[in-house]
Amino acid sequence: MSSERAPVWLRSVHRWFLFWADVVPSVYRVVAVAIGAAITAVVVVVATTVGWLVAAMLALVGWIVLAVIQDHDQVVRLDVVGEFRDFLREQADPVLARAGFNFNHASGPIRARPDRSDTYLYEAIDSEGEGCIDLWICRDRSDGQMEVPVDGRCLDRLVVSHGDPQLAARVTRAEQPAGDVAAFELVLPGRADHTVRRR
Repeated sequence: MSSERAPVWLRSVHRWFLFWADVVPSVYRVVAVAIGAAITAVVVVVATTVGWLVAAMLALVGWIVLAVIQDHDQVVRLDVVGEFRDFLREQADPVLARAGFNFNHASGPIRARPDRSDTYLYEAIDSEGEGCIDLWICRDRSDGQMEVPVDGRCLDRLVVSHGDPQLAARVTRAEQPAGDVAAFELVLPGRADHTVRRR
């Protein structure tokens, strides 16, 4: 089982690379290493008697090593929260199955990223039988909030479009597993023809 958080020294490295991933997504790793190495070289030259060339080479090698470590750590996934997973499989699976959805897999959040959501994928065959419709349950383990996209649209928005805003609020208010499943029971049973049809 993976540790819930990256080591303290590595969290700042993750933040640095993720910042540049937002700024320049296509070449963020090169930019992050180059700018990090340049800043480090300046600090080393100012703080020591090391020459510019040596400082630049040492800084560049150091940042390349950090980039490799960060790259390996950012694919580490945490285990899903066991209590919610077990309750979901026991209580929600039959409800979703009646609507035509079968469980595919579950995965925890990536340790290096700020998103703390466990994700569960359910799939159904569309009404034409030509493809799959995905239902994702994304549950934030820190505050219990859920997003439930169905075929790329949020389930709570679909519920609102059918005139039930209170039910929409229940779908995404994941205060306890029993309440979450109760919301699904109101949305999905007996609606396989409606739920699994592409719009």
